Amino acid sequence: MGMSSSGFSEAVSALAFGMAFVAMLGLFRAREAVAFGGWRWVLLAALAGEASLHATLIDGPWPRLSGATMVLAAILQLVIAVALFPLLAGIVQKLQRERAGVWRDRIERAAAARAQAETWLQLAQQVAHFGHWRFDMAAEAFEWSNDVYRIHGLEPDDIDLSLEAVLALFHAEDRTTVASNLNVVVVEGGSFEVAVRLRRPDSELRHVVMRGTRLQDDVVGVLVDVTNQKITEARMREANAVALQANAALKEMTLEDSLTGLANRRQFDQSLVHEFKRAVRTSLPLGLVLIDIDQFRSFNELYGQMAGDACLRRVAQAVRNVPRRTGDLIARFSGEEIAVLLPLADEQGTERVAQIILAAIQALKITHEASESGFVTISCGAAAFIGLAELNNPLELVRRADQALYRAKSEGGDRLVRYEPGLHADERGSYPLPAELKIDRML
Repeated sequence: MGMSSSGFSEAVSALAFGMAFVAMLGLFRAREAVAFGGWRWVLLAALAGEASLHATLIDGPWPRLSGATMVLAAILQLVIAVALFPLLAGIVQKLQRERAGVWRDRIERAAAARAQAETWLQLAQQVAHFGHWRFDMAAEAFEWSNDVYRIHGLEPDDIDLSLEAVLALFHAEDRTTVASNLNVVVVEGGSFEVAVRLRRPDSELRHVVMRGTRLQDDVVGVLVDVTNQKITEARMREANAVALQANAALKEMTLEDSLTGLANRRQFDQSLVHEFKRAVRTSLPLGLVLIDIDQFRSFNELYGQMAGDACLRRVAQAVRNVPRRTGDLIARFSGEEIAVLLPLADEQGTERVAQIILAAIQALKITHEASESGFVTISCGAAAFIGLAELNNPLELVRRADQALYRAKSEGGDRLVRYEPGLHADERGSYPLPAELKIDRML
């Protein structure tokens, strides 16, 4: 025999209240369920009674009790409804407490993160030697971070941070710069950056870079202490100056001319004394050719210093390429003058070398519009001697070659002149050797 429709409805109701009973029982077994109060047990009892009541009415033999049963069911449902209010209130309170705890945790974490960020900022400012500041345009007063106080060598109680007081901390020559830049930003907006100096209470002068930007009613910025950087730069400049001096001194001590690659005057002087001593000992000849580029000053004026240096290098290379014997020395004598020292060369040999050099320079065909020939030319003075019968000092050989060179240039240049006794020594100046190389008489 099948279940009637009313029996099916009672079965569903019994099952629903039973499931609600089981669900609530599971909820109340949690440790936090004490927050719901004693009403939880009333609710469980009402749910259990309601489930049992509907179960007994599933096609039961109690039709005469149906009225009383309905009253009982209504009472139980009322109890369930009443018990739900404190239950729901407890649940709401629990959720609020949990939510408050979540927000409290978030706030605490945010505060901890902010504190950590401020700590890192302070550390960064200390390491980088900078601090931040704010200028209140309405109050015309500053606010400083701790590191700005540190840069100024002040404590917060040492100054009121008014505009006038802060400007007075800067070097007298820099106050106008700070004030004018700050005023422009206040009036027109934008940003500024200035490198200025400030004077600390202990009279120490500090170099700083001040940067500022207008933000609504305030100007905010940073103050960077660059004193150590300035000190380092100054030391580097001093070190570079010392290095340049050392290089210059070393260059003077070297024996090569940096522009032409020839031997320099120092090496020429040493070689001249050495070869003169050997010529005295062996009674062998010693020749010298002095070379000067004609109208070289006008060449530089016409084509420029760099072109003049290039011309001198080409002439020097051409002289160097002239075939010569081992022991010959080619040196930059002075300015545009080149000396060719020729051991074992007599007058004829010296003159022959000079003629080859003269022809080699003519073959270069270096354009020189101020020259009569239209090209760069040279003048050569040649001199030679054999033994002490002719001279007793190496400087005399230089004077003779120089006098011959003077005659070649006075006759128009682009020629060779050999020294002759008729050339007087007073026609040209002297060429003294360094003190350690002077020789009065070689025996």
